Amino acid sequence: MAIRKRFLGELLVEAGVITEEQKDIALKEQKKLGKRLGEVLIDLGFVTEETLADTLSKQLGLPFKDIKSLHVSPEVVQTIPEAVARKYKVLPVEIIDGKLTLAMVDPLDVLAMDEIKRRTRLDVEPVVVVGSELLKALDRYYKGEVEEAIKVGEAAYPAEEEAAKPEDTPVVKLVNMMITHAIRERASDIHIEPDSDSLRIRYRIDGILHEAMVPPKQFHPGIVSRIKILSGMDIAEKRVPQDGRFPINIEGKEFDIRTSTLPTLHGEKVVLRLLEKTTGLPNLSELGFSEETLHAYEKLIKRPYGFILATGPTGCGKTTTMYSSLKKISTIEKNVITVEDPIEYNLKGINQVQVNPKAGLTFANGLRSILRQDPDVIMIGEIRDLETASIATHAALTGHLVLSTLHTNEAVGALARLIDMGVEPFLITSSLIGVLGQRLIRKICPHCKESYTDSAEVLKEVGIDGEVTLFRGKGCGECWFTGYFGREGLFELLMITESIKRLIVARASVSEIKEQAKKEGFKTLKEEGLIKVVNGVTTLEEVMRVTTEAD
Repeated sequence: MAIRKRFLGELLVEAGVITEEQKDIALKEQKKLGKRLGEVLIDLGFVTEETLADTLSKQLGLPFKDIKSLHVSPEVVQTIPEAVARKYKVLPVEIIDGKLTLAMVDPLDVLAMDEIKRRTRLDVEPVVVVGSELLKALDRYYKGEVEEAIKVGEAAYPAEEEAAKPEDTPVVKLVNMMITHAIRERASDIHIEPDSDSLRIRYRIDGILHEAMVPPKQFHPGIVSRIKILSGMDIAEKRVPQDGRFPINIEGKEFDIRTSTLPTLHGEKVVLRLLEKTTGLPNLSELGFSEETLHAYEKLIKRPYGFILATGPTGCGKTTTMYSSLKKISTIEKNVITVEDPIEYNLKGINQVQVNPKAGLTFANGLRSILRQDPDVIMIGEIRDLETASIATHAALTGHLVLSTLHTNEAVGALARLIDMGVEPFLITSSLIGVLGQRLIRKICPHCKESYTDSAEVLKEVGIDGEVTLFRGKGCGECWFTGYFGREGLFELLMITESIKRLIVARASVSEIKEQAKKEGFKTLKEEGLIKVVNGVTTLEEVMRVTTEAD
């Protein structure tokens, strides 16, 4: 299909998607950055990827394709070299009657089509796709970069030798590709794990580990050394654990990579935590709260003083909830100070203190110093010992709003945990105003979501009455065939009422306190999760998985 020579900016103005002024701003920015105009318009927030693709499709009379639903044969993929496909952001889709269907982000790129025609000796029929989805498809269909790095590395480092030169190109390329690929797959962590005769690399995606690649074992020393150099660690020290961090820019996004090494039987295991710095801190309303729980929690954090705890296991999103809470209540009239380890988000207008035990700055003595800084709101990264807990409760009693986290399986369990630490029950009842229990729950993949019905008996067993249409994910390439894509919070909120205070002072059991709280409207994590199941957010299996230990 021949496309008359047109310019993207003019086409978008003509369609009413952007204004002339926005077009001129984008063109100036394009000259500075040297990027494609479409990319600049998206970066500036003038259009979304989806709007750009939809407009190009309609204005040019070209088909729009959901690239996630396409299945491309290896023979067709091989018609265009990976370097060319990535350069022009195209993917060959199918060949019929001597015509090549070509998925394109920018079908106005005449140079790209001429290059593809020349290489394939085929007529080109363009179809429009979304840019970010195309990049993921290129990663799925072209594995050449990683394979080539491994192939070159195997030639350079035979099996009986060690890849001991972290600056060598194959190692550098493999580490770069590993991090880039993990980020594109939405991974939160990368695990590099040596075994007796192999090396395994796994990504944690939506809280679950998936095997991503298995490079030869001889790459292990070079990969570890490369990561240590980037992270500012001691490259020669292999006998003790080390921690470090380094920044990285991937496709215009800034990431903070936190690294940790651990000596194991077969060598050092490395874990990289991937934190995107350019993503804005979510609002409380975006975390997954039910309307009722959100309303009650927002009333709590607007109180002038009191102690509020967020509880749950490691990695359940407690710190993000605390940051979002500070974002909600921080104003020019309030002096907000935090003491953290580590500082995960940089918050404007808030004074953040990094714990440094080597220098003698712990949570406890950092908190003492904060109290001399005339604070209104204090956020403590974690209650780890009696000293910190005691100072926090006394701070709440003396007119400060104190927010912190505690490792317990459920909200009610925090009360017993504080008492076990040695905090007197009367101090808890005088300072504590609410406890938030939370988990992160996987959401059903929107790309392969389907409805189904379950038997009434099964639904009744888990607390759902009547016949309800449920949803699940069939599994597709977008969700690593898990049926889940992305996560959100699952919350329970325990309000410290007068009746709950009496039970705390009487040192009542967790089950007694929970029973009384339920009479006053408390919903457990499981009950909140079942609401999400009925609303089609997640599945019964996922709710049972994350709430079993909290029951």
